[in-house]
Amino acid sequence: MLRWAVAMAAVRRGRRAAVTTIGPLVERSRAALNGIPDIVWRDPYLVGFMLTLITIVARIGCRDLQDDDLSLVQSQAWGAITGMDADMIGEDALTLSNTHPREFQHGSYSAMMVATRLCGPAVASIGYEPWQVTDIPLETDASDGRNISTSLSPATGNWADAFDAYIAGLPLAK
Repeated sequence: MLRWAVAMAAVRRGRRAAVTTIGPLVERSRAALNGIPDIVWRDPYLVGFMLTLITIVARIGCRDLQDDDLSLVQSQAWGAITGMDADMIGEDALTLSNTHPREFQHGSYSAMMVATRLCGPAVASIGYEPWQVTDIPLETDASDGRNISTSLSPATGNWADAFDAYIAGLPLAK
């Protein structure tokens, strides 16, 4: 019973860290973009971006967070931040984590850059390394005609470049 209580306290601290850090950024983006359609949250880039950013911020906010409890933190924080049903992200996360599509990897990489800017050296201290993304082209993605790279500059770590610009470029967001 004590182990469960300690684990749930860690989950609560990790979720709170993620929601209080990321939530206001998303709210500013909602205002700047005149809203964010629900369907956008299931885009592979945004799933990779949000889950990676939630993971990094939660691990920095709660060093005691165990790997087994991370999925609970991710789903609860994702639900609180997006306003979507938290159960929806689980299957998407599992599928995309196993297949590693390029957009998902790009989102993870962009989140790492944003987290580095938001949290500074603490990111390196948790030893988090998302998938190595070395083959992100700067041309149009032939599968859907969208340009997934030139609209953002993940190297800068700017939220607006990695989040707002991506959403604004999605056909679904218009």
